[in-house]
This record gives sequence, C-alpha cells and structure tokens, in this order.
Amino acid sequence: MTIFKTHESIKYSAPYLPNNPIIVEAGAFNGSDTLRLATQWPNGHVHAFEPVPELFKAIEKRVANHTNISCYKQALSNRDGTAQLYLSEKPGKPGKVSQGNSLLPPKERLKHSTLTFDRTITVPTISLDSWAQKYQISHVDLLWLDMQGHELAVLQASQHIIKTVKVIFTEVSFIESYANQPQMDDIITWMNAHDFEEKGRDFSNTTDWFFGNMLFVKRNS
Repeated sequence: MTIFKTHESIKYSAPYLPNNPIIVEAGAFNGSDTLRLATQWPNGHVHAFEPVPELFKAIEKRVANHTNISCYKQALSNRDGTAQLYLSEKPGKPGKVSQGNSLLPPKERLKHSTLTFDRTITVPTISLDSWAQKYQISHVDLLWLDMQGHELAVLQASQHIIKTVKVIFTEVSFIESYANQPQMDDIITWMNAHDFEEKGRDFSNTTDWFFGNMLFVKRNS
C-alpha cells in the first residue's frame, strides 16, 4: 500500500488501466479533475456528473474543447428520481456554491470546517446501472468518486456495471461528516467483499484531518 500526494492520484491509477479507459467522475465540481483525467487519457472518455446548475454550466464551458468529455447535470445515486442536495458556502461568500455539497445533511463536518449549509436544491438522480443502460455503456474502467458521503450507496446500487470496473478512487471519511454516512472501515469492508484491494491512499493517519482518498484495484484485473 502506497502513501501518495493527492495530486499524484492519477499517476498511481494509470498502471492499472488501459490507454483508452471509460471513466465515470461523480462530483465534478469545477472540472479540474475532469480535465486532468481527460488529459491523462486522451484516447479514453470521461463521463462527468455535476448536479448543481451553476457548477455544471461552468464545467461545460471549461471542457467545451475536449471531445473525450461528456457532462451530465445529474447526481449519481442509489436510485433514479430526484433528491435534495445540501449546498455548501464559504463564510464571506454567500450565494456562491463551494465544494462539499451532498445528498446527505451535514453533521460532524460542521465542527471541522467553516463551510455552511444554508440552502438546498432539488436535483435529478440516477443510478450507475440505469445510466449505463440508458447510454449503452457496456463497461466502466475507472470510478472517480467525490460525493461527500454518498459513495458507498452508489456502489451498492451498481450490481451490474460494478462487475466491469477495474479501479475505484474514492473519498473516505473518518467521522460521520454527513448524517448516516458510511465511514472508511465500511468502504474497505465493501471493497474487500467485492474483490477490490487497496493500492494507496493520500493520508498516513486518520487524526490529522477528517477525510482522505483511497485507491482500490480489482484483484486479477
């Protein structure tokens, strides 16, 4: 198991993927990771999900010249329909959506972060399996998940497409940042049960901060 810097996460994912991977990014936010993924794999394709309208609009504009990126104004979830999304804002920047938006209400992260969650919006949701069927996606090589506590719910609902996934890079929490959020050990247990093993993480302990990211690879992939 390797400890890597967050900005090195793509580099450490690359050896386990083909040169033309199908990538699903959930929680694209400002599109910075979207562009990094598309640049790393110009022969691949990035499917980026961002349900917040103003963020989605900005991402579409930012990636307009990249033909290997598709954007979806939806939230990946464990069901199809709609849901309330809790919007985060930084102090002093009211009305400007920040990073940390979640389908789960904030809880313990309020003690560790200055973000506020004073607004909600209704967003369309879709499961990974439903999306794959709708767009005739036969497989996904890489799942890139930054969903503020909703990652495991999405994985658990992806009974079909998950069988094709080679690599999962996911955020994990060491506390109940959002209400009823699965924590790191829950993620690891699910991964092990579905034949994924940890290859790296961007943290060396669980006390310096309240979340981190982990890289899992399908055994024998």
